[in-house]
Amino acid sequence: MGRPFEVLPFLRGKLLSEAAKLNGSKGNVQLEVERLLKELEGLYKEVSISNKISEEQIEEILKYKEKFFNLLSFEEQ
Repeated sequence: MGRPFEVLPFLRGKLLSEAAKLNGSKGNVQLEVERLLKELEGLYKEVSISNKISEEQIEEILKYKEKFFNLLSFEEQ
């Protein structure tokens, strides 16, 4: 899965860039993205130090993908 110090800065940059584009039309998207990134960072660190990744951890990580997609979707809500 990569190392948290390599993956998370990349994700942070990409997601916050998208959030900045939407900030005016969807409220304060950047703050919500930052909150989700902090949560994901904690989970990612937990997973990265584990000897084996569990099915539950994989499912939880995939839920973040959905959360970010929903938050950053370009459809009007």
